[in-house]
Amino acid sequence: MTTNTTHATGLETFKTIARKILYLFAIFASIVLIIDITLVDIPNIQNNSLVRNNHLQFWICIYFLLDLLSGFFLSDHRLEYFRRYLFLILVSIPYINVLNYFHLELSTQAFYLLKFLPIFRGVIALFLLVKLLISDRITGLFVSYLTLFFSIAYLQTLLFYLFEISVNPQVKNYGDVIWWASMTATTLGSNIIPVTTAGKISTAILAVAGITIFPIFTVYITTMIQNLSKKHSDPSSK
Repeated sequence: MTTNTTHATGLETFKTIARKILYLFAIFASIVLIIDITLVDIPNIQNNSLVRNNHLQFWICIYFLLDLLSGFFLSDHRLEYFRRYLFLILVSIPYINVLNYFHLELSTQAFYLLKFLPIFRGVIALFLLVKLLISDRITGLFVSYLTLFFSIAYLQTLLFYLFEISVNPQVKNYGDVIWWASMTATTLGSNIIPVTTAGKISTAILAVAGITIFPIFTVYITTMIQNLSKKHSDPSSK
């Protein structure tokens, strides 16, 4: 009985460590993907050209799929795992390479929207890693909110730039979009006014995200100060 318990405990420990490693690699791959999108795709969006032969994203997507496959085999409830992570499977598919293989043409906006999809995989991996690494519920929730906020902000800058660069005279480069995002998220208001429907939606989403995150930040700091005060005032903690 003791041997079986020890074996089960060791197996669970191995699975936990394996999940952490997989999440870390997924986050690293996502960072590489973000750098690639920022340095390669954004300049081409401005030039209204498509980066057809992007092998880097293909292999990152393949890694994401292999990562999900390994998680599937590590899971004790595989059908539930498949249902839970179906969205991640769908956003990890290298659609651009599939479309290129079949010589299917897309508009510039649709092409880059598909290229941005795998970023969601990295965001989810970061959420899961935070859940595994941070035991304190309040801190874990705060870090998760920060992760969500910066992920939303980055994705909205990509979408705003994609739809506004060719029609909005106020948007001349990606730096203008960073300025727009900073002013919108802090609710100060930006002098860059969106002219497309997608740009207006991005502005609204980013403004709501900014309004939401700052009160959470205030509550977190207040809670931490209160907890520290309780520890110092409680004689049993000394």
